Amino acid sequence: MLVSQATRADALTWRPASFASGWLPCRCTLSRAGREDVRVSCRAISKRQVQQRALQRAALPVIFVSAAVANRVSNRVLLAPLLKHTYFLALTTTIAQLAAYVGWLQLRLRKGLVSSSMWSFAKRNPALIAAFGLCEGAFFPLVFYSAARLPGSLVQVLNQTLIPSTVVLSILFLRKRYDAVQIIGVVAALAGVAVFTSFPQSSGSFAIVTLCVAAYGLQAAAMVLKEVVLTRYKVCQGCEEPENLPFDPALFLAAGTSSRCVVQIVAWPFFQKLTHGLGLRSCVQAGLHAMLQRSVLPLTLFYIMANVSLSITALMLVQRTSAAATVLANVVALPLSALLFCLPLPLLEQEAFHWRFAVSLLLIVLGNLLYSYHLLRKGQKERAGA
Repeated sequence: MLVSQATRADALTWRPASFASGWLPCRCTLSRAGREDVRVSCRAISKRQVQQRALQRAALPVIFVSAAVANRVSNRVLLAPLLKHTYFLALTTTIAQLAAYVGWLQLRLRKGLVSSSMWSFAKRNPALIAAFGLCEGAFFPLVFYSAARLPGSLVQVLNQTLIPSTVVLSILFLRKRYDAVQIIGVVAALAGVAVFTSFPQSSGSFAIVTLCVAAYGLQAAAMVLKEVVLTRYKVCQGCEEPENLPFDPALFLAAGTSSRCVVQIVAWPFFQKLTHGLGLRSCVQAGLHAMLQRSVLPLTLFYIMANVSLSITALMLVQRTSAAATVLANVVALPLSALLFCLPLPLLEQEAFHWRFAVSLLLIVLGNLLYSYHLLRKGQKERAGA
């Protein structure tokens, strides 16, 4: 315990500084018994902190999978009553994400986590951020339009065309190289997609399927552009600043989503078929009327919450856990989302389970694991080193 003056020759001097900084030397003294009490208290606090961090790391993948499944399933269910308002739903999703990212950016600005060099880099590279917004700005309306006209499980399977699209674009623009195991993973994922789409009861119109695949190609382009931005900033910062801080994700996402929002508003005339010939004002009014229906509004709010939660949880998962945990969480979310459409869901027709469906999912999961085996091996080595 704290005393005002030394009581023993072997007393140790301490002073309270703050909760964060702990105890620092001063004229106040502690007896041996007091020092032992402090050590025991510090060990208990440290042990609790370690346990809390371990619990958070273990809970994050579960939260991510739950948010991913909720986002995918609620999106497809919501598209049923909003079949003629998919463009408005895409714009609503963009605005909700923009609000979340801007709030997150303001929080990081208050903490001083966004440096002036990050702002300078964003100002010097508006074309990259605009290209990212263009790809995502076209992706959301196209994927919502096509997903509303396809079975939910098929949409989850077509999502895996992201892998070959990302590989091709990464080779072209990032000069990446992939080994034989990763190529086998890409082939296995494509085989899973082919097996599922060959099942007549699970396939949709060829034109709509092609549109959905093209939309996921745009998402792959946005992912590659994001990596180009992060890589280029790292190179520029290595030349200018010694601390080598990564480009702030909140700044990038806020800027990119702002660009996406502008693209979706400006490109409205180019998507006349998606809006059924309605102008911007008429489409917004009709979309709001449909979305605010008593039976639709709760589902809309749940979808927006799940979507924003997924965006934030995905970033936290990457930052606070390993890349291997992120890969495995995504692998688990895929079959769960697809299989849920075989259960009775509101506003949707129940899909039949077939052996081709199971084989397709197994091939896709295997393909994802092979494609990401470098990250999985890295995570295993990190655990072994720890």
